[in-house]
This record gives sequence, structure tokens and C-alpha cells, in this order.
Amino acid sequence: MKIQELERRTGLERPSIRFYEKEGLLTPVRLENGYREYSEEDVELLKKIKLLRQLGLSVEKIRALQQGSEDLSAAIARQASFHSSQIDEHRRCRAVCEAIRDDGAEFS
Repeated sequence: MKIQELERRTGLERPSIRFYEKEGLLTPVRLENGYREYSEEDVELLKKIKLLRQLGLSVEKIRALQQGSEDLSAAIARQASFHSSQIDEHRRCRAVCEAIRDDGAEFS
């Protein structure tokens, strides 16, 4: 399939697909005319990459997962822990904002 179909099937835009290609996460077949031909496996791979990126994993971490030098369960557990700490921090920030608002504080 051509890149337009890949964009439609994955919800990723062309620059993102090309970026993952440049980073070595995706290697489509090259036709004799130089065009890229994407497979169903490429669609599934990009869907996985998209999900992992949405969860906040770096390209480097995804590369390590893809190469088998990183364990998915361990990486996801670390990411869940990170998100939990972020939630706690956001709750503290919200509490401070509400306290400032409720006190009617002024900048001066």
C-alpha cells in the first residue's frame, strides 16, 4: 500500500511516518522505481508505535522494545509509575491554585 493508505489506516501523518522510518523503527519495502510499499505488518507496527508514544515512551525506548533489549511489561510498569507521580503532582498544583483563588490573592 502507498503512504496515503497508511496514513488513513494508522491516523499518523506523513511526517511522523517518515520520522519513524528515519529512526529505523519502520523499514518498508522499496520498489524498483524507489517508491515505498507498506505492508499490513507496517500498519500494525505503526499502531503499536503510536500507542506507545501516546503513553509517553520515547523513540529510544520503543527501539529497545523492538530490538528485544527492553521488556514491555517492565517499561509499561515504569511508565504507569511515572504517570501516577504526575497525577499526584498535578493534584498538589491544583490544590495550591484553589487555595490562592479562595484567598482572593493579588499578584502585588
